[in-house]
Amino acid sequence: MKSLRFRICLITILVMILSFVSISFIAISNAKTSLENEMAAALVESTHATAEAIQASNHREFKMLETLASLSQIRDPNVSLLDKTHIIYEAMILDTDYIDVCILDKDGNAWINNGARMISFAERNYFKEPFKTKKRFSTDPFVNKVTNAPATFYSVPVFDDKNNVINVIFCVVDGLKLSTLATGHKAGDNRPATVITLNNGQGGENEAYSELHSNGTIIASEKFLAKDAVLEEFTTENLFETIVADGNDAYLKDFERFKKEESGVLVYYKNGEKRILAFERVPETNWVTYIAVPFSDFQGDIDKMTNAIIIYGAIITLAAGLIIGLVISISIKPLKTVKDAINDIATGNADLSKRIPISSNNEIGAVVTGFNDFAEKLHKIIFDIKSSKQHLEEVGIRMSGNAKETSDSISGVYDSIEQMQEQLNSQSDSVNNTTSAVTQISAQIKRLEGMIEEQVKGIKDASSAIEEMISNISSVNGSVENMASSFDMLLKSSEGGLAKQVLVGEKIKEIEDQSASLQGANKVISEIAEQTNLLAMNAAIEAAHAGDAGKGFSVVATEIKKLSENSSKESAKINDQLNRIASSVSEVVHASTDSTAAFKHVSSLINDTNAIVREIRNTMDEQNNQSAQISRSLQVVNENTQKVRSASHEMAAGNSAIIDEIHKLKNATDQMATNMKKISDGAGTINNAGAELEKIAPEMKSSIMEISAQIDQFKV
Repeated sequence: MKSLRFRICLITILVMILSFVSISFIAISNAKTSLENEMAAALVESTHATAEAIQASNHREFKMLETLASLSQIRDPNVSLLDKTHIIYEAMILDTDYIDVCILDKDGNAWINNGARMISFAERNYFKEPFKTKKRFSTDPFVNKVTNAPATFYSVPVFDDKNNVINVIFCVVDGLKLSTLATGHKAGDNRPATVITLNNGQGGENEAYSELHSNGTIIASEKFLAKDAVLEEFTTENLFETIVADGNDAYLKDFERFKKEESGVLVYYKNGEKRILAFERVPETNWVTYIAVPFSDFQGDIDKMTNAIIIYGAIITLAAGLIIGLVISISIKPLKTVKDAINDIATGNADLSKRIPISSNNEIGAVVTGFNDFAEKLHKIIFDIKSSKQHLEEVGIRMSGNAKETSDSISGVYDSIEQMQEQLNSQSDSVNNTTSAVTQISAQIKRLEGMIEEQVKGIKDASSAIEEMISNISSVNGSVENMASSFDMLLKSSEGGLAKQVLVGEKIKEIEDQSASLQGANKVISEIAEQTNLLAMNAAIEAAHAGDAGKGFSVVATEIKKLSENSSKESAKINDQLNRIASSVSEVVHASTDSTAAFKHVSSLINDTNAIVREIRNTMDEQNNQSAQISRSLQVVNENTQKVRSASHEMAAGNSAIIDEIHKLKNATDQMATNMKKISDGAGTINNAGAELEKIAPEMKSSIMEISAQIDQFKV
């Protein structure tokens, strides 16, 4: 068995180890958090410094160009493009940072190499954008096909006195200058910044030679400055495409923050390695500079601190365990004395008068004091038990004799209760049989009463239905009467309409005949007009033969000819109108004939329907008389049924009274049987208890003797 000393030492050491582990975990976690914050701050600071350096460089280039563009000779539209070219070359000849500088006219033409030859730049963005937006413009670094080297173009518009753009000045600088600025600011384990563009260039196979690259293209990087850098690979790597290709497309949404935010910090994993990245957009551009650093660059310090905490913690825990074990050994030494004293009392002569001396004033001393108090109280209890031992033995003997007598009496009472319960059970069975018979009679009476009620209800429903049918027949009779009257009026109206329709047909026939007469008259007029026309022609011929003497007659012949022609035209028009009228009248005649036939058919149908309606009215009158006779018969049946129902109610009421009395008797009998059952159960329990008591009494006597023998062992 492990000692108390061992257990206390073990628990103490475990608590110290757990505390050390918890404190170490918290310290390391806080250190990692602080280190991560410091890493983020350092990255943000380096990224910001890179963005400021690029902004300052861009500002310098634009400022120099805008200074040239503000010269009065450059702003003068009357100065030739060649003279302006000489001016800007003279101003920029001392600045070795520029690869070339040119001024463009409105058509995009420029003299290069200080007027050596003119070429067109009309399709270049650094010409089109300043003219269109009237603002600064810069390209992404790209491979210039003219120099076959990386270059960046900056351009500004030139305004005349009326604020109109008349020229564009652009300069060409080294395309690797941006990479030099980016690599000048490093973080972590000497890791430089990188710059990407967010311009939406076309990309594709000519990415390296595009003035504006596609979204996410790296335009400044440390590897661009390497001596073995391949020119064709310049600005062809795309950050977003690389993320997807590396299988890190889950972080692509985080990197989309480059497009939406001015600056920020990302934490992501690449090839299973945790990395932290800070980015910032270069002001007034679509360029974003960023620095990505793996956590392993700073993990060495954390590992050293973790190892130191573990080593120092283990040493402190071991030393503390030894010191605590020594202190506990000294502190619990008095408990051995208590243990020996308790063993002496338990295994010796059970001397309760013996006490343990107190030698310390701490928790151990309090334990010894508690043990002495317990022994004193136990001493008094045993002394009192010894004093009452003889009296307890006498009580055990008397209880054994009384238990026998009590058991015999209880057995007699139990037998009497059993006989009484059998008589009550017999009486309860008789009452139950009577109750069942009366209940069956009552059920039959209720069924009879229900049948009578259903009969009464059926008679009432039949009477109501017949009354409703009589009412409906009366209503139908009224409707049929109204319908017959309406049909009489309709028949008269139809006959009147038919007569009028016949009269209309006759009138239309007369109109048709008159129209034919008019056509004949018009034909005569047409023939007269033709004859008149012939006469006029003959008169004109004769007037021509007569010469001057026939001139007056010739005029009359001309007028007669005109009158004849007009008459012919009007006659033709009248004939057309008469033909149309005749056609319409013919259609009306046919329609009138059809209408007359329809009227006759409708009149015939109305006569037939009127006869049917009158037959329905006669049939409904007969049905009404028969329904009245049925209603009177049902009334007699209903009165007889009411009498039978009253008698049935009286019989049911008497039967209910009998059932109530029988139920009361049954309840009383059941209650008596229940009470007797409880008495019988109680008597049985008492009888069993008496038998058990008779058995227990000798055992109790024996136990009292054994307890007396045990108590005699204690010395008080």
